[in-house]
Amino acid sequence: MSPSLINSPVGPDRRTDPFRPAGRLVLLALALAIPAFAKGHQMESPPFLTGKLVMIPRMGLVLRTAKKDLKLTARTSYLFHTLQDKRLANREVRLEGVTQPDGTFQVAKLFTVHNGKLYRVRYYCEVCNIEALEPGNCVCCQQPTELQEIAVSDSK
Repeated sequence: MSPSLINSPVGPDRRTDPFRPAGRLVLLALALAIPAFAKGHQMESPPFLTGKLVMIPRMGLVLRTAKKDLKLTARTSYLFHTLQDKRLANREVRLEGVTQPDGTFQVAKLFTVHNGKLYRVRYYCEVCNIEALEPGNCVCCQQPTELQEIAVSDSK
């Protein structure tokens, strides 16, 4: 045997082994710190509102709740176009988002509600088998897309 093979280290290098006593302390400190950090910074679910989508002259798109009408905006143009879809007018919806300083509600997610169950909205072309983000014609065949509501529990 050559001398280099006889003197070669076998096993982990003890200077960089994370499981040596000093490394174990670091791992233990991290294991204890992460849950404590996570507890203080838990992700909160966004606020939501339920009501009916209504288009009011001179006011625009609003969510009619039991207490008042809230003017709506959206984070994306395709979501705003979906909110404006006449097929969703006067439908019960659940909107997740943030109330803006000017009092409008900026929508981040839209769900329709039927008998207390949530549905996501999609636009679909049966001919081309293409899903669209907003109402309008299919990008392929140019036929109108179909409004579909898919139960949230079924869409995963």
